[in-house]
Amino acid sequence: MSAPTAQEEQERRDRTIRAARHTSLLEGSSSTEATRADQDAYVRGEIDVEQLGSRVRARYGLH
Repeated sequence: MSAPTAQEEQERRDRTIRAARHTSLLEGSSSTEATRADQDAYVRGEIDVEQLGSRVRARYGLH
């Protein structure tokens, strides 16, 4: 199987983030504007999942 195209990867990332946001809402919380901006950067491929996690953990003092 070939590697996903850039468009396919962006769509996968978008689905992942939308699912995470939906889960947060179902649990009674929502992400901050700063976290949403980081999630959007992840969807666009500007950062990877490790960077996304690091930014969110740093924001809340979780190392």
